[in-house]
Amino acid sequence: MKNKVLIVGGGLSGVVLAYHLVQRGINITLIDDQNNQSSVVAAGMINPLVFRRMTKSWRVDEFIPYCEEFYASIEKQAQNQFFHPIIIRRFFSSIQERKSWELKQYLPDFITYMDPLTTDDLSFNDNETVNEFGSGRVKKSSWIDTTVFMEGIRSVLSKSATIQNEIFNYENYNPQFLSYKNEAYSEVIFCEGYRSLHNPIFSYLPIQPTKGELLEVHFPDLDTTESYNRKCFVLPIGQKQFKIGATYKWHNTDPEPETDAVEDLSNKIKYITNKEYTITKLIGGIRPTTLDRRPIVGEHPKLKGNYFFNGLGAKGYMIAPLLAKEFCEHLIDKIPLNNEIDIHRFDKLLSLTS
Repeated sequence: MKNKVLIVGGGLSGVVLAYHLVQRGINITLIDDQNNQSSVVAAGMINPLVFRRMTKSWRVDEFIPYCEEFYASIEKQAQNQFFHPIIIRRFFSSIQERKSWELKQYLPDFITYMDPLTTDDLSFNDNETVNEFGSGRVKKSSWIDTTVFMEGIRSVLSKSATIQNEIFNYENYNPQFLSYKNEAYSEVIFCEGYRSLHNPIFSYLPIQPTKGELLEVHFPDLDTTESYNRKCFVLPIGQKQFKIGATYKWHNTDPEPETDAVEDLSNKIKYITNKEYTITKLIGGIRPTTLDRRPIVGEHPKLKGNYFFNGLGAKGYMIAPLLAKEFCEHLIDKIPLNNEIDIHRFDKLLSLTS
């Protein structure tokens, strides 16, 4: 790897990767049109568990320690706070779900993330919550104030990277010579989120645009420092304001929120609390998800020097820091990528489209 890299896209994946490469002494130019809605409007939840199967999230034992370290470092450099540890209280949807928690709560693999159930958990009814089957408390969970984070990391990057606020024009890019507007680079890395669908050299990859919508609401009488979860999440963000989410609308590339999201999320809130609230905002964004629910990382199989770092999906704020570090080590130190994220698992798709 040489010393002049172009990163296209300044959402979560682009800025986190740029930061890691800068830390390794790489000369970075980041092109971004500042239209990173999915990275900014995301709730930024870091949840180590997958509730529908009551299992640990993919590679969580590696992701959480590193992302905690990473976000603490950016907070210090940006001199602003955006990382907020929080307990997630899961309201069980059935007796079977509660029993699944009870079976796993003391196991070595789970005790880091599950608080053993107490009598108070099983009868928890503070704030007029709906608690038919009991509740469990998730440890090592947190949330990122995404707006503050994106502003902070961009300010850190601006001191050591070149940031160009413009729309990347594919007509001005030569992928064979890795040149953009007659400027040559040693590597070009595309971090475009769902908009990679329009990238002429990476459009063969199965990135699925998945629309997500959130409500911001005011609960005047809901006093909690926990995030409640059942069918949706209720996340306290301060001053009696809460984020409620999220919807999942597959194959939708219109980031504008739809009015049916209000009814959908309002119905789901009823499974958690009967408290009155006022809706203050409805926001939407497009997640870049994949068929196998794993990110896609690596070099184009035919056009050398063209790289892809994308498909982080709904868990982006948990997995992005470590995956960026691993990709950086792959580029510089030639350490092989994890097979689960390697772009070459989709090489056959390129042969079908070429």
